[in-house]
Order: sequence, then C-alpha cells, then structure tokens
Amino acid sequence: MWRARSPVARPRAGGGGRSDAFSGVRPPAPEAGAPARAKREARRAGRKAARAQREQNAKLREGNARLRDLTATLREDRRTLQEVRAWLAASTYDADGLAVWSKEVDFLRDPVFQRAYGRGIGSGHGFGAGADIHIEWRVHVACWAGSHAGRLAGDFVECGVNTGIYSLAICDYIDLNATGKSFFLFDTFDGIPETQMHERERERALEHNRTIYVDVYETARRNFEPFPRAKLIRGRVPDTLDQTPIDRACYLSLDMNIAEPERAALEFFWDRLVPGAPVLLDDYAWAGHTLQKEQMDDFAASRKVEILTLPTGQGLLLKP
Repeated sequence: MWRARSPVARPRAGGGGRSDAFSGVRPPAPEAGAPARAKREARRAGRKAARAQREQNAKLREGNARLRDLTATLREDRRTLQEVRAWLAASTYDADGLAVWSKEVDFLRDPVFQRAYGRGIGSGHGFGAGADIHIEWRVHVACWAGSHAGRLAGDFVECGVNTGIYSLAICDYIDLNATGKSFFLFDTFDGIPETQMHERERERALEHNRTIYVDVYETARRNFEPFPRAKLIRGRVPDTLDQTPIDRACYLSLDMNIAEPERAALEFFWDRLVPGAPVLLDDYAWAGHTLQKEQMDDFAASRKVEILTLPTGQGLLLKP
C-alpha cells in the first residue's frame, strides 16, 4: 500500500549541527510573572481573613451568650431588688440600724411621746448636721425608763448629756416639774476628755471630737430653762460627781462614749440607786464600743446582776 512519506528535515548548507526540531530540548517555559504572585498572595490573605473572621464570629457568639446571661441576671436582680424594697416598705419601723416587721409600734403615734421626742431631737444637737436622726425607739426606751423611775424615790441622773436629747424628752414626757424630783446632768459639754480615752477608743473618740462635739453648754442651759429642777454640772466625770449631794437616785443614764468615766460613774452611783432603778447604757451593744460593754459586763458580774441587750443597741440594767 502506498503511504505518503514523512518530510525529512535537511541540514542547512554549511551547518554541522542538527536543527532544533531534532535536538530533543524543549524551549524554557515562560517565567511566572507578577499576576501569578498576586493571586497566590491574595489567596493567602483570603485564608487569613477567613480565619480572623471565624475567630471574630466565635468571640461575638461568646460575647452575645455572656450578654444574654448578664441580662437574665440583671432581670433577676431587679426582681430581687423590687422584692427587697417591698419587704422594707412593709416594715413597721426602719431607722437607727433597726428594722422590724409585724410589730406594734403605736408609741410612734402617741402625741405625748411625739411632743417629747420633738423636744429632745430639736435640742440643737450636732449629729447629722442637726437633723432628725430618727432615734425614736431609743428615746422611747429612755421615756419608758424615766416613767418607771418617776414612781420610785430619789432623783434622776444623766452622765453624758450634750444638748439633752434623752433628758429633755424625759423631762417633757413625765412632766418633771410636777414630780418634785431633780434631774442632775453631768457633762463636759464640749466633747470627750482625751486624757480618759483608752488606746482602743482614741481614734473614734478623737474623730467625734473633731466632727460632732463642740461647746454646747449655753445651748443646753437654754434648753433646760423650762425645768428649774434640772441641774447642769459641768466638768469631767467622775471628778464632778461629789460636787452635788445625791443621796438617792431613781434613774441613771450613761452615754459618755468611752469606758473609763462610765465605769467610774456606775461605781459611784450603784449604792445610791434605789431598788428597781433603771440604768440605761446608750452605747452598750453598738459596734465600736466594745470596751464600754466589757467594762459594764465586768461590773455587772461583780454585782451578780445581768444587763439586758436591747435591739436598739442600748443596754438596760435594773438595780435589785
């Protein structure tokens, strides 16, 4: 069978080598250029951006979950706060660090007590910038003790008077002028004596002297002018205690904010107190007045009597 013959390349005249068609060597591939490099870099950048986006999305999901949890917690806290507010609003008394529920506090509505409280709290004191510091329950205890004491023999004594919040209220509540009794009021009337401060009391007592206690003698004197049998005795306790003869006492109030003069006053008056006489300790169960409580407890133990701790922070002791 006839076949067409394949063309044969002939060497060029005068050439000794073979032509490229017969050399067996391919021409070099075109070198990769800038467009190819740009594509590779774009792919790398794309993958990196995708990873960053995935990480960001994960963080956003986590943040959203936390926000949902926080929102739920805040809603629950709000409900709790509303419940607490409603609970507090239902209290029958909430002042002076004391709150009670389901208790009768009709003394707050007693016009005789209201007048007496107003007289005491309006005495020009320096507590809370002279505002009503809402110590109604403590004043109520003092008025009750004063009313009880008014039926006993002897006179009233208060050590630690300031402007007379408690003692003025008692004078008004029992109508001191009608009792024929005297009310002896012992105080420096210008703060706590630094020489009587124990180291455990010094910081607090000095702060009170700086921020609360000023010379109030003239204020107290004017306050008690309507009660001629109220006697102000100015000076340090116990130095002043024997300046006025007090044979019998039906009531003793101690509110001198430090232990030394209170212990000394209690020692001085104990045998002068008539049976049944109340001793009212204003600072007894308040935090920060531990040394006073220790001294009062020690005295009570030495006399084989007990002090009643009141929820007002006061202590109450009755002379056997």
